[in-house]
Amino acid sequence: MSDQFNSFISPVKKEVVNQIERLDISTLQKLHLKLLSHCLEVFKDISSKDGEEFPNEILLKRWCESEAKKLKDESFSVLLFEQMNSAATKLSDFAKKSGKNALDLNLDDLITLTSLEN
Repeated sequence: MSDQFNSFISPVKKEVVNQIERLDISTLQKLHLKLLSHCLEVFKDISSKDGEEFPNEILLKRWCESEAKKLKDESFSVLLFEQMNSAATKLSDFAKKSGKNALDLNLDDLITLTSLEN
């Protein structure tokens, strides 16, 4: 495996990962929660850097292109954007239904979201 993947640091706090691991849910559901948590933290980071409320498609596409360049695989940006945009839509839709700002969602909200999907 490439060294560029070995140096990956997750934006999700270790405490959140530990909380997810302690949940009495399937391994697949835990993975889904970790992925949504990761995406949410990325969206928060993108928003804080660009002064936006929640990253729009343009900001998200720009971020994906930047990440793909770091990996020296610009074609990866298309796939990354599709997946991140899917997560953005899912989180935004859930936040609207919950009457919350998407960037204010927390682990309990993500647990509710994933339980609604199963």
